[in-house]
Amino acid sequence: MKFVTSLFFLSLGVHASPIRIYHESEEGRARIVREIFLQQYFIPEDLIAMENVNDCGDLKGQGKLDLCLKNNGDLLVVSVDRGFIYESLKIFQAP
Repeated sequence: MKFVTSLFFLSLGVHASPIRIYHESEEGRARIVREIFLQQYFIPEDLIAMENVNDCGDLKGQGKLDLCLKNNGDLLVVSVDRGFIYESLKIFQAP
């Protein structure tokens, strides 16, 4: 699996985490979303980053998959690269 992950990073051509979970203040809920990626989809931990933001509305997503958890519990898709989802994440098992 480490070999596959290494190839995955080389194919991206970037060193940042391709999946970013932003949260306004509910870090606990953001961790739950992260755990779903880890345990249900078997996405490696190194591919997921979490970050606190003041307001999800201020984000200008240009990442491969950027999500933002608002204070009211809404999970927003800030940006998504469908090619990335279909081509790169298909190597991981879906539930």
